Amino acid sequence: MADAVVLARWEADPVRLSQVMDNMARLRRQAGRTSTVTSVMTLIIVAMNDADEERAMAAVRILGGHHPARILIIRPEPGGPDGIGARVYIWGCQPAPTVDAWRVTVDQVCLAVRGRAVGQLESIIEPFTLADVPVMIWYPGRLPDPSTGLLAPASTVIVDSKEVGGQEALPAIAALVRRHAVIDLSWMRLTPWRELLAGLFDGPDFRGLLGAIRSGHVEGKPGPRHLLGGWLTSRLKLAPQVLTLGDGVHAGIHLVASQGGVPATIEVVRIQGERLVRATAAIQDGPARSTVVALPDDNLSWSLAQALTHQTRDRVWEEALGAALTLEP
Repeated sequence: MADAVVLARWEADPVRLSQVMDNMARLRRQAGRTSTVTSVMTLIIVAMNDADEERAMAAVRILGGHHPARILIIRPEPGGPDGIGARVYIWGCQPAPTVDAWRVTVDQVCLAVRGRAVGQLESIIEPFTLADVPVMIWYPGRLPDPSTGLLAPASTVIVDSKEVGGQEALPAIAALVRRHAVIDLSWMRLTPWRELLAGLFDGPDFRGLLGAIRSGHVEGKPGPRHLLGGWLTSRLKLAPQVLTLGDGVHAGIHLVASQGGVPATIEVVRIQGERLVRATAAIQDGPARSTVVALPDDNLSWSLAQALTHQTRDRVWEEALGAALTLEP
């Protein structure tokens, strides 16, 4: 919520869920005299620590009123004393023309769920989910426990393969895909690389290179580089041994092709220190092309916005994930 302002706030610990609901309604009435409470989804954020919560909420606030949601933050603390602590906020996220007025306000509820109450998460979140709108569950720093009932109401689960363990987490993500629609924020952030690479093959001079890739190297952080490698092998029908993977500060794709005995190079890279992705294709002693695209200022909020907009299964990503499992580190 860019330029968001807390219009009303309440907290208590310990607390009953009925108290939370009553006070949320009271705060909404108090803050809503000059605004409209609008929610197109319920966004549940499962934060395991303060860093997860702060990072997630910073991204949500940047989105402004473009994706208004009821925001429910769950902080599971199985080792704590039994009970629930709550914080409720009403945010103003779209200023109105008049002074001290807001066009749109958004609910945010933070629940610290402790002890035996952690085993009742599904029933705890049920009163806060809005009827007839999607329920999206975001795990910003870990993968969900399949045994928890928390996933039951989810229409979509959001994860980040870079944050949850890289390559080692991919089999668990693949298992999650078999039960739920899943969106990977790392995949969203790789969109500029994928779109630029696809664009390099447009036109008669370069289209033939699609079937002429002889070798390639993909660099980046664990997780994202495997997704890029899986995408290349699945879309270009490459054998896994054609690609090598390696560490890199930023994602990069380097391909070598040979058509009619004439070599060509294709690259999509981000230069360290720049918020630009550069794509180039060059045929030896022949034509060349290049493209540059600017990256968003905040990758997390941008990728989250893409996830909230595309709430259905992504078959291309699922195929890339499956192919990534066959790649060497």
